[in-house]
Formats: sequence, C-alpha cells, structure tokens
Amino acid sequence: MIFQQDKLTYVHLVPHSHDDYGWLYTIDEYYSNRIIQFGWDYGNIRDILNSVYNEIQKNPKRKYIQVEIGFLSMWWDRQTDEVRQKYKDLVKNGQIEIINGGWTMHDEATTYFEDIIDQMTVGHQWVKDHLDIIPTIGWQIDPFGHQSTNAALFSQMGFNAQWFARVDYQDFEFRKMEKRLEMIWQPSEQCEENYIFSAVNYKHYDAPTNFYFERDEQVTPNNVHYKAQEFVNYFKQMQRSYNTNHLMHTMGQDFAFSRSEIWFNSIDNLIEYINNRKDQFGMEILYSTPSKYLEEVNKQQNIWPVNNHDFFPYADNPNAYWTGYFTSRPALKGLTKDAGRYLQAIRNIISFESIQKRTDKLTTQFESMYSQLEYYEQQMAALMHHDAVSGTERQHVANDYIKRVCEGQERVRSFLHPLLNEYALQDIFESEIKYHECNWNVTSSECEITRSQIAGGKPILVSIFNPSVKRLMNIRIRIPQANVTVLNIKNQFLKTDLVCSNPQNNTDCDLYFRDQFQGYSFQHYKIVFFNSNYHKNVQALEIPNGKNQIKIELSTVSSLKIDLETKNFTYQTWETSQKYSDFQMQQFKQYDFSLNYNLYYSSQDWSQSSGAYIFRPETQQSHTYSEIKNIIVYQGQIVTVVLLEGQFITTQLRFYSANYDKAIEVETFVHPIRVTDKGKEIIMVLKTGLQNGKTFYTDSNGLDMQKRVLNFRPTWDLKIQQEVSGNYYPIGSLISLKDIHSDEQVSIVTDRSQGGSSLKEGQIEIMIHRRIIRDDARGVGEALNEVDQRYEGIPQKIRHFIIFERQNEQLSRRIQNELDAQPLIFFSQTKNSYFDYRSNSSDREKIVLNQNVYLRVYLRTYKNYYTLRLYNVNDITPASFDIPQNFQILEELTLTANQSKKEWSEKQMKWNGNNGKVYQAQQDNLLKEIQEKKFTLKPLQLRAFKIQIMST
Repeated sequence: MIFQQDKLTYVHLVPHSHDDYGWLYTIDEYYSNRIIQFGWDYGNIRDILNSVYNEIQKNPKRKYIQVEIGFLSMWWDRQTDEVRQKYKDLVKNGQIEIINGGWTMHDEATTYFEDIIDQMTVGHQWVKDHLDIIPTIGWQIDPFGHQSTNAALFSQMGFNAQWFARVDYQDFEFRKMEKRLEMIWQPSEQCEENYIFSAVNYKHYDAPTNFYFERDEQVTPNNVHYKAQEFVNYFKQMQRSYNTNHLMHTMGQDFAFSRSEIWFNSIDNLIEYINNRKDQFGMEILYSTPSKYLEEVNKQQNIWPVNNHDFFPYADNPNAYWTGYFTSRPALKGLTKDAGRYLQAIRNIISFESIQKRTDKLTTQFESMYSQLEYYEQQMAALMHHDAVSGTERQHVANDYIKRVCEGQERVRSFLHPLLNEYALQDIFESEIKYHECNWNVTSSECEITRSQIAGGKPILVSIFNPSVKRLMNIRIRIPQANVTVLNIKNQFLKTDLVCSNPQNNTDCDLYFRDQFQGYSFQHYKIVFFNSNYHKNVQALEIPNGKNQIKIELSTVSSLKIDLETKNFTYQTWETSQKYSDFQMQQFKQYDFSLNYNLYYSSQDWSQSSGAYIFRPETQQSHTYSEIKNIIVYQGQIVTVVLLEGQFITTQLRFYSANYDKAIEVETFVHPIRVTDKGKEIIMVLKTGLQNGKTFYTDSNGLDMQKRVLNFRPTWDLKIQQEVSGNYYPIGSLISLKDIHSDEQVSIVTDRSQGGSSLKEGQIEIMIHRRIIRDDARGVGEALNEVDQRYEGIPQKIRHFIIFERQNEQLSRRIQNELDAQPLIFFSQTKNSYFDYRSNSSDREKIVLNQNVYLRVYLRTYKNYYTLRLYNVNDITPASFDIPQNFQILEELTLTANQSKKEWSEKQMKWNGNNGKVYQAQQDNLLKEIQEKKFTLKPLQLRAFKIQIMST
C-alpha cells in the first residue's frame, strides 16, 4: 500500500545533551574532567561541544540543540575567531539551535521570580551579543515540578512553547491515555495574554528504548533492517498518545554526545533506511528541533486542551514525593535569596551613579565595573540551576556555588565601597571612610567593624541605602553590649533600644532604632558613646511567681496576652473596618495563636527513604521536637521581644510599636540537629482558630497565589499513599489560610524557599530544616547530612512574618515587598562623633519618584542605554508609574530585554483552546502611555523597557 503524503507520520528527532551546571561535580569539573556517573564514562562538556561542532559539519541535515549557555560561554572563550565564526554559521543555518537560552536550566520550586528573570536575561543577552539569536523555545526537561509563574514568565520572555519531562506518574499516565501531553498553558491568575504551548516529553528526555547509542547497539548497514523496524514500532505506539501526525522525540540524555559520531552515524542510517521505505513504514524520520516541530503542529490549527494549573508536587512512584528539596540546604537557600535581593539593590545604586555622575569612578572604570557586575550576575544565575538552590547537589558542589556567589559579591564591593566613600565625602564631609558590610544573621563578634569600634570606645558611621519607596523603617544592628546611642545627620538623638536576648551570650545584642527613610537613597547615622534620654537598655520584664498570664501593650492600637502555662498567645488590635463607604469604624479584633516546633523522623525504608529530593516521613504524624520551656519578655520603646527558649530551638517574636501592626516577626534559631539512627525533618507549626476547609494557598515563585486542597489535584483523580509529603508544596515567599466563615486570613511570609502545607484545620506547617543520614536513590548518591567543622549539624537562623489580615487586604504582600527591599547597611570607622552641620545629602534630586509600596522599580545600566523594570506585586490593585521628564522610552521589551515586545507580538503563535477561546497576541497601548507620561501595570504584572535618560 502506498501512503499519501498527509497520511505519513513525521518523527522529529532532536539530538541533545542535558548538561547539569553542577550536581555531582562542580561546574569546572563537569567542563574539563572525565565524568564517571553511575558506573558510566560520560566524557565531559568540552568533549561534547567539540565533538558536536566537528561531526555536525559532515552532513548539512544534522541538527543539535544547545541549552546551557553557561557551558557554551566557557567553551566559546577558549576558541579561535575562526571556530567562533563557523559556530555562528551553524547557528544561523539552523543546524545548531539555541533552546531556552538561560545561563542554566533553573529550578522552578525554590527560585524567585526576579532571580528567574535575571538568570534567563544573563543567558539571552550573551546569546544576542555573541550569536545574534533570540531563543523562542523553553526547555525545562529536568526540574522536579513546574510552576504557573514560570509558564507565564516564559511567555513574556518571547517563547512560543516549552517542553518539560517531570510530572506526577499518575498525571502522566492520565495525559497519555487522554492525549493531553500537549496543551495550551494559561495560568489561571495571570493576564490572559501570558499563554504558552506546553508539552510533556513522551520518554523523559531520553532516546527511545535500545537507542541510546553510546551504550546500546549502534545502527549499521548490517543491522539497520531490524533496528529500523524496532524504531518504527516504537513510534507507532507513541502515536496513540498524540493528536497530530507529527511526533517529537529527544535523542540523548545526561552528558550525551561526547562521542557524537556514534549518534549521528546511527541516526543517519535510520533516516536513510526508513525514508527510502515510506510506503512500507508509513513514516518519515527527520533531523529536527523543537521550533521546527512546533511550526508543523501550529499549521494544523487543532483544538488543544487548556491547562490552568501547575505541576506540583511531583512524584515518580507512590512513596516518592519530591517535596523534600523545597527545604533542603536552608543555609544555601537563605544565601541565594539574600544575594538576589542584594543584586537588585546594587544595580539601582550603580544605575543612579551612571545617571547622576556624582563621581568620575564609573566614567573612568565603566568597563571594569561592568565586567565585575556581569560576573556577579553569572554566579547568581548559576545558583538558579535545578541542582543548586534546590539543595540536591553534593556537598563539595554546594560549597563551590557558595564560593562563587561570595566572590561575585566581593568583586562588586571592590568598586562599590570606594564609590560610597566619595558619597560620604560629598554628603557628610567625611574623609578616610572605609566601608564594610555584615550579614544580618551573624553574632556581634562576627561583625568585625562594629565589634572592634565598640571595643575601642569609638564611634561608627552607619550609611543605609533604602532600595524602595519612602517609608518608616525599623533598623536592627547587631553589636556587643555597650552604652551607645544613635545620632541622625542633624545630630539629633533617635529613640533606641538595646536588647540583649541571646540566651547563649548575654553580651550579644541588637540595637534598634526607627526613622523615616527617603526613597531610593542613602541616609547616614552614627552610633556614639553618649548618654541619651532617648536610649533604653531593655531588661527582661519581671514576672511575679505564680502568675499564669500577662498582658503587654505593644502599641497605641495593639496588645499581646501570653498564657505562660499553655504557651498560647492572643494578639489584640483595633483595626479600621472598610465595610461602609460613608464612614469608617474601629473594630476590636482578637487573634489566638500558638507556635510549636515538631519533627518527622525520616523514613529508613530501603525501598524508598527520605533524602535530598524526597520527603518521606516514617509515619504520617509529627512529634514534638523542641518544647517551649521558658518565656522571657523584653519591652522597649521601639520593639517588644518575646523570647521562647526550647531545648533545641530558640525563637524571638518581635512586635514593633509602629508600622507593623498585625505583623509578627519570628526569628527561629535551629540549634545543630542531632541524629543517630534516623534523620530528622524539623517543622514550625502555627496554630490558629481559623476554619479553612482543607484549603490553603501558596505563592508561585513569589507571585500568583495557588489554591491547594488536601488530597486533591484539579486535573486528575488522585490516589495518595503519602498524605503528609503528598500535600507539601513549595513556598517562595507566602502561604495563607482563609477562614470560610469570615473575611479573616492568616499568612506567613518566608525569608527563603521552604516547603509547607496545612494538614489540619487552622494550622500552617513549614519545614525549616532537615538532616538526613540516607540517600534517596535519585542520583546524588550522598545523604543530606550537612555538618560544620566539628561534625555537628549546621545551625540555622530563619525569619518569618506572621500576618493577621483581612482577605484581600494585601498586608502580607506589603511585608513580602519590604522584606525583599530590606535596606543595605554599610559600616565605617569615623573620627568624629558628630556630623558636620553642612551635611546636604537630603537635598539631592531623586531619580525614581515612585510612592507605591507594591511597585518595584529597577534600573540596569548597559553601555549605551538602560533597562527599566517595573513589577506590581499587588494581587488586586493596578499600579501606575509616572514617567520622569528626562526618561526617553525607546521601546517596551520582553522580560529578558533581548527584543521589543512589539516584535515578539508579531511572532507569537495563535492557538485554539478547547474552552472556546482563541489565544493570540494582544494589542498594547505603549504610545498612548508615553503620551500620557504614565505606565499602568495590572495586578502582578511585570514590564520592561529600554530607555535613555537625558541630562537635566
């Protein structure tokens, strides 16, 4: 029988290698060293890139996709101009296609939206600068679950489609049976234009069974007749799960193609044999790429299933939910989040200097500064890899990631601190300044500058950069115990509290003060040895023996009741009701809560144990880990600290007297976890009186709130054996419960990625630390057993904010925003205890005039222009940005700033959904907005612009 052309099945083969940017080996080891994994010799990245480059030129039909730009950059830097030009030619003619184009393939559960955008931007800018290419396809084939926000971001980065591999085993079987492996993904809470064609790979990201040619039988003229039939049979089976006569399949796996001649020769033989017998096989085999496949599928104008939900949690068998990595390596996750926040603020400081030119440093040292900033951005991008911030790498690899990002920060500080020295000379007429920075969670003895200055009775200059809007801020500085106070730039005493609440060291103290900070600018203070009526050395409250309850006035509108016997708390506050449009009423509200620390013992079952990836508790019930043994209260003018002492955990609850009503800062210090025969997974449990009906909400990479229902998945009929780990979800910044009988809501804002759930009514549990002594058999081959130099478990200090709010009040979003925009604090020695009266820093013209606490504004300087990024993190209310007179808007960009949004809309593919909707590019109002000098952002909308800034 002769098959007609339109009856053929077209099989698009995609040669590829998935190259982890660090995992079992460091980045440098993977690039240069011989890779031995699971008993196999893989070659290395240098071998892969060299081999592909040489072999692909032997046949113009051969194709290959390159994904990890970080590795391509390393290879590129070592090549001659001739090789680079030939590589560019191979890219231009379509033989090598750049897919995804991020510096690495980022994780989706434990990454933050700003950091995702940054790492993709680093890669996309490199590709544009070196290859003049704009990637159009997302390729997330190895991350362990997939977020709605990531799908929306990919759409806004100019991607027409994305492919991934890891979805729940039950979901995968359902989608195979129902022909739903390909879909239109339109995240339910995002703007409708943020749709993207999405597909789940048929066989992970492997080659078909028996066709991994570096290990399996190669295809030769002698065996091609039966290997071809086996190949065709495989795709006939695959065809049953798809809606068109085009199929796409990966050819490769982890670190494949170091001997690419084996792959290409075997594929050449299959293609020639099968395609010469189309009438026999009813099939044509093509060297292809995802973009070529997508073009063919799009032409058919099928009606596609529409997906509105994410793909968490991921399980690959009934007892293996990959929800442990949401929390694994909490120290690395904390460093990553802090380093990302730091990068956003530093770029604004550099951009402001580039615009104002207050010194000549950036003018004379721009190339050097730009190079150091790029290096830091690349190291932050490396941390986004799905085996980096996820915590699923080996220990020496984690150490390498930490070393890289810390070196990046040091390089930035090498030009930043001298720049700030000149600012000090201009603003406060101080010379011989040498700035230092200290991490927020160190002890006073670990911050050398404050320790040595105070030990010598010398004043300290404190310069604080506020990277956000004008706001009242509570500042906390770790210092040794001393009789000091704080002066502002007008030499006025500020109210200060000195609280020494570290039960392990009563000379390790926190100095608190509060002030109004102007937006996007520096303010200067001095810590001095003066007596002041405004300063308070806060002592622990004396609680009479036998007293079971105490009440503390926290502010003019709030108070706290503590039951010393049950360790329960009642937060009371007067808040404004907004139910009536003509007038406002004051309501007295009362919130009961308790805070406990429990643990799950890690499963030791050899068939499936808990590990770096997988959370599998021994039983479905948690156990008490660290009971509260003692409660001590320190009540100051600015802050009230409630110290909760336990055997293994010390907690400070902080209630600020201004600006943080209904928000409680919780700082948890987890002492070294002791393990013997079982691992321990530590959780913090907040108990409230809310009735949430088995429903809770978690954020998606810091943006959209996703509805979660216990033991339920919206896309298939769930059968669950692990009721704890199977109901854990990633928390990038926020988890919430909503009362079903009122408008009350409780939220917790986290300072880093963690896993969490609501397993019981009115309760939120968040996993905060893990120490495990067995591997979970998912490849890392090493237990998650982090230890210090004394081989004790690594302690960790973690912050949360508990927020009592009305539904849709957005207080938790404000706290999230303020945590992300925490001030940068710089310390220096100073000769003078007073400021020069001529100080004039407050007179400087502001570059950014934004006053919206939910609108983030970032500038990034390039050699001939700037990018302006605007993020509205409010779920409900639009935000507007008044365009400054000296901002010339050149064009709106996609989020990675590699093309204009207008160009992208012209290329954005149109799709028909099974919900009756047609998904297609939307018209923009950019010209009108420019004329009106105002940009408008929808709730949770992100926008980017290319601008020039005119001198005024």
